[in-house]
Amino acid sequence: MWTNIEGFEHLKKEEIDALVEAPALITILVGMADGELDGEERAWSERLLRSRTYNKPKELNEFYRVVVEGFWARVQSEITHLPKDTEARSRELSDRLAKLNSILAKLDLELAADMYKGFVGLAEETAKASGGFLRIGAISAEEKKWMNLPMLTPIIAPKKETGDEEEEWNS
Repeated sequence: MWTNIEGFEHLKKEEIDALVEAPALITILVGMADGELDGEERAWSERLLRSRTYNKPKELNEFYRVVVEGFWARVQSEITHLPKDTEARSRELSDRLAKLNSILAKLDLELAADMYKGFVGLAEETAKASGGFLRIGAISAEEKKWMNLPMLTPIIAPKKETGDEEEEWNS
């Protein structure tokens, strides 16, 4: 059962659900910050999430497998239930995402830092996805406002001394 994802055992089902729905909320928040979620933003978000089902950090592969299942159905469902007004929608999404701070604080520091980094990476890639030439200069002012997920408290784990290269979420 997906509620038995390693590292999440001590979380309540509702807390795991909130973490699983976060990528959909982030995609909507950043992708619709300029009023609409276009095809490029959808494609990049999904491509990035799918790559995380097999990329590093391995501890989150199963989490992202769960996230990818029904991702677009979740996005569509959320969009239909959210306010149509961009400012009201962004405020509601920001408030919901802010609740992740207390959940992330319950996780092992390295796992929480990896999740935080992954969420910010998703937001950045969604913002870069449409517009510009070769995605250069593609970020609108509205997207830039939300791109770094200001409602989340930054989580940084101490560097591991294993000699591994730092995980790259944005590729």
